Amino acid sequence: MEYGNDFDFSYGVPDGPTMSSSGSDIFSVIMTVYLLVIVAAVMIGIVKYVFKSIALYRLAQRTGNANPWMAWVPFARSYLQGDLAGSMPLKKRRLQSPGLWKVLIPLIGTAVIAGLYLLFIVVAGIGTALSYSTGMGAGSLTLIWVMVFLLILAAVALQAIEAVLDVLVNFHIYHRLTSHNMAIIHSVLGIFIPMYEAICLFIMSKKPYNPGMEPNLPPQAPNFGGNPIPPTMPVSPAASETLAESVSPMPAEAPVQQVPVTPTESSAQNPYVNPMQVQGTESLAKDAQSTEAEPTENSAEK
Repeated sequence: MEYGNDFDFSYGVPDGPTMSSSGSDIFSVIMTVYLLVIVAAVMIGIVKYVFKSIALYRLAQRTGNANPWMAWVPFARSYLQGDLAGSMPLKKRRLQSPGLWKVLIPLIGTAVIAGLYLLFIVVAGIGTALSYSTGMGAGSLTLIWVMVFLLILAAVALQAIEAVLDVLVNFHIYHRLTSHNMAIIHSVLGIFIPMYEAICLFIMSKKPYNPGMEPNLPPQAPNFGGNPIPPTMPVSPAASETLAESVSPMPAEAPVQQVPVTPTESSAQNPYVNPMQVQGTESLAKDAQSTEAEPTENSAEK
């Protein structure tokens, strides 16, 4: 006889993944998507930064700006972009330094939002303490909602002011390189479409300026192919006259008297003597004899 225990229990639970394993799978999927979104955002930001920096650097060089390197420095590139736009009309006034405002407005807005956020933390802490101690929870909650509303309003106002300033600055850059209507369209689309501003500036930096809107560049010295003409010291007219008087003129050379040469027997016998030269000397000798004979004849007649 065999003795043993065989227990088989079934509770009606189907075999499959438990709740803990399914929860970990969902968490891993969410974290993977989150990391991919972060990587994509970082890559887009880098590409946007590089394209915009190249565009601002080219435009700064074409306009003769003294500091094109500012296109690669944060905050300084915002100043350079505003400087490329120049002074902008605002109704009856003109904004003389838009680059400075492009740097100051984000700093001022960030400081205001940070101050409101700190005030919100203080109000929330005091309200929580009062609600536990005195039961004044309704008033504290109302004040907290007011602070939240002010924070949202400040953030929206800051974004709106920055967007309007960006549109004005980009418009004054684009309208020198394209038509008026296209400059407006490009400036507005650059606010709503990611990377549109960087790509548009990159393309515009290669286009020629509209007629009559070329930058006023200082005159450049001509290039003589690597051999520049050395500068000379200016000389006053009085100094040039004294210099001319100090230099003594060269004495004039005395005229050379041609002596007629009569042909000799050696020359006649010399085969290397030119016969034309011999004839010329004979004619010169005859002319000299005739001129010498004329005064003697005149004197005899007298």
